[in-house]
Amino acid sequence: MPIHLNALSRRRFLHGASILTLAPTASHLAAAPTGTETWALLSDTHIASDPEKTARNINMADQLRQVVAEVMTEKSSLTGVIIDGDCAFNDGQAGDYEVFAEILAPLEKAGLPIHCTLGNHDDREAFFGAFASHAGASPVEAKHCSLIETPLADWILLDTLRFVNKVEGEIGAKQLEWLARHLSENPDKPAIIVGHHYPQVFRTDVIPGDQKIKISGLIDSDPFLKLLADHPAAKAYLYGHSHDWGLKQDEHAVHHVNLPPTSYVFDPKRPGGWVRATLSPRGLSLELRALDTAHAQHGEKHELTWR
Repeated sequence: MPIHLNALSRRRFLHGASILTLAPTASHLAAAPTGTETWALLSDTHIASDPEKTARNINMADQLRQVVAEVMTEKSSLTGVIIDGDCAFNDGQAGDYEVFAEILAPLEKAGLPIHCTLGNHDDREAFFGAFASHAGASPVEAKHCSLIETPLADWILLDTLRFVNKVEGEIGAKQLEWLARHLSENPDKPAIIVGHHYPQVFRTDVIPGDQKIKISGLIDSDPFLKLLADHPAAKAYLYGHSHDWGLKQDEHAVHHVNLPPTSYVFDPKRPGGWVRATLSPRGLSLELRALDTAHAQHGEKHELTWR
């Protein structure tokens, strides 16, 4: 039951439905720079019903407010905003989403589309309840997923929430089938897949199959990664969850991008903030925007070229 706030052309910009969408009409998209589109990518906001709540000496609400203020200064150049899961602090309380929406209000008023995936600290029903008047149909029953179609790529937003406040995630058979079908039907359109949990695969030739191993990522990583490898349209997988920032390209030339935490920073040595992502026909340009501008990685840029 994806969420819609404000109306927009689903045919041009959104197909199926948006996740949490605070969106203008499609005319906003036509104003994007020719040949490119730029997005603000956030993850792991962890907003609590108490806006004074702190964790690891960081006030999450203040941190998100700072990012929103930064994004607002660039709103005229942005196509939209994607927030990749763990929107809520711990177990997805209704009050968490109320404060979350209040902090994002300036972006909504500015007419920027906002799309949210769900992470393991979110609660699907509470999220739906918080935005019940804006609910739409999901392409996969009991999941909160969507397809954002733009001229340059399809952004496929997955719901990897398995159990509330349990660390592991799951895409699930039905969502994998939907993803595979879309990639098969659109082999020439670049697809960027976004989900909260990272892939986690254990080689049985290194670790005995019967050995107890804590799974903190996707429990169905193997079929997911095979699906990406088998469909050349899949260019990149973006995820959060680890509260870290990093990039790699796998043996099939699929890009894996670990988005930094926006609000809940585990380690002060790691950057927190957001990523400015500029999409072109050939790939994706990423720029880290750390809130601590003195951080060594602030302004770090990476050029991802499509396979």
